[in-house]
Amino acid sequence: MTSSTHLPADLTDRWHQAAERLGASAPADTPLHSGMGGRTLSGPVVTTDGLSAWLRLMVAPKPEGKIWEGAALADALLGDAISRPVILAEHTWHEDGAAFQANLWTRLRGEILSPTPDLSAPAPVDEQWWRDIRACVDEVRTSADPSGRGVMTQAYIDRIPRFIPALEGADLTVSRWEAAHGDLHWANLTRDPLEIIDWEGWGAAPAGYDAAVLLAYALPAPDTAAKVREMFGDMLNTEHGRLAQLVICAEIIQASERDDVHARLKPHAERLADEILALQ
Repeated sequence: MTSSTHLPADLTDRWHQAAERLGASAPADTPLHSGMGGRTLSGPVVTTDGLSAWLRLMVAPKPEGKIWEGAALADALLGDAISRPVILAEHTWHEDGAAFQANLWTRLRGEILSPTPDLSAPAPVDEQWWRDIRACVDEVRTSADPSGRGVMTQAYIDRIPRFIPALEGADLTVSRWEAAHGDLHWANLTRDPLEIIDWEGWGAAPAGYDAAVLLAYALPAPDTAAKVREMFGDMLNTEHGRLAQLVICAEIIQASERDDVHARLKPHAERLADEILALQ
């Protein structure tokens, strides 16, 4: 993919332009949230009929690829039993050699559980929330993911001994792939009620991967990590689930060189990997 340095640096004007084209508006000083390496810009809007909504603008070199297609495919192919925001409208266009995609979403009804993907304290959720997240994960994993769409590849998994050297020479072949959200951490979850956001990267993943991600990012909060293990033990305590945990541990260790979140998660991921390897 073309480097993001070739893409527009400031999306603010285009965000407001997209709002107008989608029949929505926002004050000029509306706080906007940048994400994905500066390639997305999001913020609240109000539609012409007075509905409070959320507008997300993404820029890419071309109108193609997993991230570009993911949200619309999730909206079209995943069942209503999976609690998540719904796309109200979409607008795409080309300008200055780049492609722009604007999605207008229903506003979140609940409160985001964590400002970062990891937890620094126990998740403030009740038993119903745990039953709901389990039901959503089950609904996703039994869904048919679009052909050729994956959260990761077998080739990547074959390389994870670079980050967990004890796996050198091990057979890391994934024998069961299932549909997964792919980024089921605590900044992508709400409470009162539960909603799951950011479906751009969903697709096929090793069985148990969503449960493994949820566990890995809960490790700094032992009580919540224990609850994840309780609710998803039938997924995690299997050959497939243990491989999924090793995969997310390797991803965290790899990412620890790039950002503070994964740097502080790295020792937790290393301990989890050691625990899993001790069982083999």
